[in-house]
Amino acid sequence: MIFRLLIAVSLLWFATLASRAQSAEDFFNGGAQFYISNNIPEALQKVQAGRKIYPEDDKLKKLEELLKQQQQQNQQNQKNQSQQKQNSQNQQSQSQQQQQQQKNQSNPQNQQQNQSQPQQAQKQNSGQQQQQAMAMTPEEAKRLLDSQKGNEQVLQFNSKNQQQNQIPPVKDW
Repeated sequence: MIFRLLIAVSLLWFATLASRAQSAEDFFNGGAQFYISNNIPEALQKVQAGRKIYPEDDKLKKLEELLKQQQQQNQQNQKNQSQQKQNSQNQQSQSQQQQQQQKNQSNPQNQQQNQSQPQQAQKQNSGQQQQQAMAMTPEEAKRLLDSQKGNEQVLQFNSKNQQQNQIPPVKDW
């Protein structure tokens, strides 16, 4: 009797251990779910945990490579966004400096101070040159519009079709 009880308890214990153990497929599916929900760090953690247990699984290897590439792209995008913010802040400060210079130039007393600051003027000139380089020339704009023009179609009026669609007169004889 005690022997049967001991066997039943041990079987139950093994069953709970087996249910807790995850297969490589479980780790893959969990990582894929996090990837789909755009939670790359969690997905990478899940896949790396699976790789520790199943280092030779091909699906886990490929998913880990994909997640690392995605993480690098996200980091590059964040760097680009921060650089764009800095550029826009620099442009705003340059425009403020230009406004300040225009105000100072209108005052005769401040003209002497403006002449002693050639470095600021050079910085503003380089900023203006960068903006001009990024601006689209009229020729480029025309080429862009012309390339889009090919998709347009002209609606033509066809009177022959209209005559065919009319109901013929009813003959009354």
